[in-house]
Amino acid sequence: MILLTKLDKQKVLVLIDNIKYIESTPDTLVRFINGDMLIVCETMDEIANLVINFKRQCLSQDLNSASAFAPVNESGGPSSWT
Repeated sequence: MILLTKLDKQKVLVLIDNIKYIESTPDTLVRFINGDMLIVCETMDEIANLVINFKRQCLSQDLNSASAFAPVNESGGPSSWT
């Protein structure tokens, strides 16, 4: 989820999986897969960076949690999955 700012300065969390597309009209308009729309203060580039950072954060958490379940060898280091 990313935090966006509506034109009335209210903050709103947006689930990025529900975004259909974003356009600049000149305000930034976020269109959702259910047909809803939201005009926000952030630019398209800012939203793109927020999404990229969110996905990076999710991926790094997945990698960290996956390593916790990796088998270890007798010396305490990771061993192969084979």
